[in-house]
Amino acid sequence: MRNRWIFTIILTIILSIQTPVTQTQIQPSIDLQGYTWDHTNITILIVPQNQHSWWNPSYLNATIHAINMWNNAILNFSSSYDSQFFYLSQIRMVYSISQTFEHGFDIYITWQEEHTDKNTIGTSQPLIQLPCVIINNTIILGTKTKTYVLNEVDMQNVVLHELGHALGLGHSNYANDIMYPKYSPKGNVTALSTLDLYGVAVVFEWLSRYPQMPNICPSKTSLVLPSYIRYEYLPIAYDDLPPQTSPSYKTAINFILDIFNSLYAILLLVILLVLLAIIIKKLQTNETTLKMIS
Repeated sequence: MRNRWIFTIILTIILSIQTPVTQTQIQPSIDLQGYTWDHTNITILIVPQNQHSWWNPSYLNATIHAINMWNNAILNFSSSYDSQFFYLSQIRMVYSISQTFEHGFDIYITWQEEHTDKNTIGTSQPLIQLPCVIINNTIILGTKTKTYVLNEVDMQNVVLHELGHALGLGHSNYANDIMYPKYSPKGNVTALSTLDLYGVAVVFEWLSRYPQMPNICPSKTSLVLPSYIRYEYLPIAYDDLPPQTSPSYKTAINFILDIFNSLYAILLLVILLVLLAIIIKKLQTNETTLKMIS
């Protein structure tokens, strides 16, 4: 009886190590605006504001990195999650840089020192051809609020958010998602999620039926991930991280500690399994001895 009690405790410990802990009870969802593009090569004109004293050159880098993140995430999602989304691989955002506005681009990105609405740091304004085709989209970004000047990391996060709108996404209800409507200054770039990419897949679902397009309009609705897709973040290429988020002395130490903790957990699991094997063997030995005695 005592041996069975020990066996139960060890088994419980092992199961608790292997079982993931749910971090949130909120079911992430994202709204769609009900608009879509009717082509897949989306051109972007970036118009820096070099002539102004408030302009920070890192904002241009942040914007390029955000565009690259979307392109890489779209390609990753189209090939890694479900074959039905392979049509997303046709979508590509291609940027140009100019000191003046030029006609013929799909998305325009520019800045002003402070947004007209002082509680806003970015807007995405689509021009729609009825019933639902996006003709072009203008993104206007602010560089500061009443109390805070955005750095490169902040700007990359804000551009990621506004590009999501330009692709047809609305807002997410999940505070950790890049499409959440409120932003607080952070020390790291927020990765795009499977929820964001699933939303884009629904916006461009007409591609799966191309060239037959009975109705290209996505529903103006709120989406949750289907059961076969887990909410998780798409990887960020090292080249798309700002310098201040690159590996440093502190992050190197944290990385080593993480490895140590992982090795410690593996070692503990091995010890528990060895103990379990010893106990099982002992129980078998005791059973054999009892049979011999009887």
